[in-house]
Amino acid sequence: MAEIIMYSAKMCGDCQHLKSFMEEHGIVYENRDIREDPEFGIELQEKTGKLGVPYLVIDGEWFRGYEPGKPFSVSFAKTLFGISG
Repeated sequence: MAEIIMYSAKMCGDCQHLKSFMEEHGIVYENRDIREDPEFGIELQEKTGKLGVPYLVIDGEWFRGYEPGKPFSVSFAKTLFGISG
């Protein structure tokens, strides 16, 4: 199983949707809230150049957990995790 870290914030709607999606699909992840722990925000900004959330690290590779300018979509979330259908 992949090691997954999610950078998020409680006030982020896309973050909450992605968390729900992951939980519904049994995807185990470590959550790092950038508002609750500013060190996570610094880490995210150093790695990506921004503080946009949600962001995922899947087996050491960084992925934006949202489509810029678009609302959360289940089909996009499925592509992140290689889920078909």
